[in-house]
Amino acid sequence: MTRSEISRGSLRSRDRNPAFQEQWHAHVVAIVELLLASGKLDAEDWSQTLGAELEKRARAGETDNDATYYGAFKAALERVLDRTGIASCSEVDGRESEWRRAYLTTPHGKPVALPS
Repeated sequence: MTRSEISRGSLRSRDRNPAFQEQWHAHVVAIVELLLASGKLDAEDWSQTLGAELEKRARAGETDNDATYYGAFKAALERVLDRTGIASCSEVDGRESEWRRAYLTTPHGKPVALPS
């Protein structure tokens, strides 16, 4: 089995369907898991923040699907990062813009790198 086959296999559920519809879904979950495990995020605060974000979307009539759930997950993470001082909303937005510029201007097949 190749490394890419192992990686793809680890992102599949038992019924062989993808566990995550988008790669960024797995990334945002991994970030939260690492922050919780390291003690940088409080589990109760995280749970309440995610719950409030999901409730807000439900009240707005958003469809209950992966896009809504992971959108809420990402928004909750951004709120907690800002509130705890780990990263402000403007820092997160700036970094996201830097990554977008970097991957849009990187030639195909070359590694994406952020400016120093």
